[in-house]
Amino acid sequence: MIKKTLTNKIGKPILNMLKQGSSPEKLSLSITLGAVIGMLPILGATTLICAGMAIMLRLNLPAIQLSNYLVYPLQIFLLVPFMRLGAYIFQVDLPPFSVQELTALFQQNFWGTMVSFFETILFAVVAWFLVCTPLFVAMYTVFASIFKRYGIQTNVTNLTSS
Repeated sequence: MIKKTLTNKIGKPILNMLKQGSSPEKLSLSITLGAVIGMLPILGATTLICAGMAIMLRLNLPAIQLSNYLVYPLQIFLLVPFMRLGAYIFQVDLPPFSVQELTALFQQNFWGTMVSFFETILFAVVAWFLVCTPLFVAMYTVFASIFKRYGIQTNVTNLTSS
């Protein structure tokens, strides 16, 4: 009885909200972009980037944000590997990660340390882009084929007629 109530009161409304106003292709794009952008190695920026992409491309905002939030643990987990891959690609050394070394660097040269971390994040973003471009294509293809195969039909509304 509790399971049925939760499904009817919470599960179905959330599912309907995620599917509302989207074709299977746009829903696939929303989920895929949310997941891929959610792994971007810039902490705190993915929510705004996903919202902007949803508005620009007229995608399903709840779906893109939900997939963005679901991959948040991956974003944290992949931060250092993306930094390492970026450092490898650009043949540079990573800044130290220990608290003592960071404190010493900031005390010696605050702005130089900030520039070093900016470069590290920039190199990590390049690594993210190289990894996530083929991942995006694969994920979109899988989601689109699943949604089409299983007949996930959504209520497509014409926003210009209102």
